[in-house]
Amino acid sequence: MRVLSDPMPWGKCKWVRIIDNIAYIVGGIILREPEEGHLQVLLIQEAKKKAYGKWYFPAGHVEAGESIEEATKREVLEETGFNCSVDHLLGLEVRGSGWYRFSFFCSITGGELKTKEDKHSLGADWHSVEAVRSKAIELRAKDFIKIVDEAVKYYQWKNKLGPAVADFPKVLNVNENEKGLFVEFVIVKLGNSTNTTEVLVHQDVHTQEDLLTRDDLFPTVEFGFEYFFPVMVAKCYKHILVDGATALDPPSAVISTTCLPAPLESFQHGLRTRVLCYHKRTFTKSPLVDPRRYHWLDITDERVLASLCLVPGQFQPKLFQL
Repeated sequence: MRVLSDPMPWGKCKWVRIIDNIAYIVGGIILREPEEGHLQVLLIQEAKKKAYGKWYFPAGHVEAGESIEEATKREVLEETGFNCSVDHLLGLEVRGSGWYRFSFFCSITGGELKTKEDKHSLGADWHSVEAVRSKAIELRAKDFIKIVDEAVKYYQWKNKLGPAVADFPKVLNVNENEKGLFVEFVIVKLGNSTNTTEVLVHQDVHTQEDLLTRDDLFPTVEFGFEYFFPVMVAKCYKHILVDGATALDPPSAVISTTCLPAPLESFQHGLRTRVLCYHKRTFTKSPLVDPRRYHWLDITDERVLASLCLVPGQFQPKLFQL
């Protein structure tokens, strides 16, 4: 578990256990393009009584004792018949403080389309993205349409870059135990008239190289289940900048997650989320509440920018606060 560097003083979780007080959901989006310009998404037909026969994307609960990636592969296989690779995080949805859904862009690596029904699904099939967006087919719920939209953005960004996409780090979950719930704030200030990029870091972070080699870099909070995610963010903004509540946009993206709900009997099934927050350009001065703790660091190194999803046009996994 990484070290907390002078965290903000909010509540703490005494313990986090997936079968008791927290739920992690995973989902996999798989696209194909049989004809140029006609994207299709792989959906499953629900076997659950309340949604019987309706279409949804392959998703389900992470079980205690497995990793986020293992759960994603299992759900896709059980519900679609395909083995898959987990390629990139598309988005993280947060409800309250104890419900999180990780959605990943996945690619087929084997298996065959499921046509025989069982308790997991009635089967799977390909549907056009436009049919999903327009709800031309009967959907279990429309909440996953926004995830399909993110998948299309990622697919187009990846195809546009071609081989150069290898220069960008993949955003995937890090399989390490966390004892509680933590959020790291990557607060970014973009220059109004120049191409400068500044990031708020701890005072003991002095070089851009530190951002590639260290973990304890950014304003960090540990919070308990009594704080809903948006409330916690608002409190932290006020703790970091004097005018943080108005000078900072809500967190827009997820740069990384760290979570391992294993082994089964552990009480360290918590989650660390690194979120991206932009400083509004209209606020030219935003004094720090305590300049002894943080300072602004200029970022020019392309490797650092890529690691923080800050290269112009780079795909950024979306944060959804439900």
